[in-house]
Amino acid sequence: MTDRTITLRSDLVERLETLAERQGRSLDEVFGELLNTYAPTASGNWALAVAEGMEAADIDWIDDPDASLNSRAHFQQHLREKWERTQNSGGDDA
Repeated sequence: MTDRTITLRSDLVERLETLAERQGRSLDEVFGELLNTYAPTASGNWALAVAEGMEAADIDWIDDPDASLNSRAHFQQHLREKWERTQNSGGDDA
């Protein structure tokens, strides 16, 4: 690979340098990781990259076969409660 130069605002460079220093890594390593986080290039398949990222993430997944039905019911309940709050708080202003 050949080296190239890009110009960045000084505050961005300082932030990158601070991040690299805190992690004990080079600017190239930190910058490369940041780019790979948002635009993975290893596999070339964005869907696979997203799936792998989701598997690696520390997320408490909810295993609910009726998730779409329950989600709709919860959203409708939220809208109903929101409507009721607007009706009850409107008293003198209406």
